[in-house]
Amino acid sequence: MRPWAAMLEATMRTHGPALLAYATRLTGDPATGAAVLEDALVRTFSRGRPPEAGDDARVAVRDAVRFVAVRRERATPTTPEPEVTEATEATAASSLREALASLSPRARALLAIRYADGLAVPAIAGTTGLREHQVRDALAEAATALGLDLTETLEGGVVDTTTVAVGDAP
Repeated sequence: MRPWAAMLEATMRTHGPALLAYATRLTGDPATGAAVLEDALVRTFSRGRPPEAGDDARVAVRDAVRFVAVRRERATPTTPEPEVTEATEATAASSLREALASLSPRARALLAIRYADGLAVPAIAGTTGLREHQVRDALAEAATALGLDLTETLEGGVVDTTTVAVGDAP
C-alpha cells in the first residue's frame, strides 16, 4: 500500500466520523456533507505531498472541508429532521432550519465556521482561501437573514494561530 493510501485509511478510521459530522454541520445535509468530505479527501491526498502524520492529516482534511464547503455552487434539499414532541420546540427548530436553509451554501458554511469553530473573519478567510470582504459579505447576509448581531458576527471570534516548534528552538 502506498504511504498516502495508508495515511488516508488511518485518517478515516480514526477521524472519519468526526470529519463527516463536521462536513454535515457546515452543509446542513448528510448527503452533501458526505460529498464535501469526499471532495476534501481528494483535495488533501491527491495533490503534491500528502500529510505524513495522523494529526496533520486530520487538520488538512478539516481545512479542505471548509474550503470545499464554502465553494459549493448550489444548495441541496435538507433531509427531514426527526419530529420534535413539544410544539414550541418544533416551531423554533423548524424556523431555524428554514432560516438556515434560506441562506446560500457559502453563507451557511461560513456562519457555521464562525460560530462552531469560533474563528474571526481573517482566520476564516485564511482557511477557506476567500478574501476577507467575501467572508464579511456572506456573514453579513447570514446575520441579517437570521437576525443576529451584525457587529458580533463580523468582529467576534479568534484568529487561529498555531505555533509549531521544530528541533531545539528556544
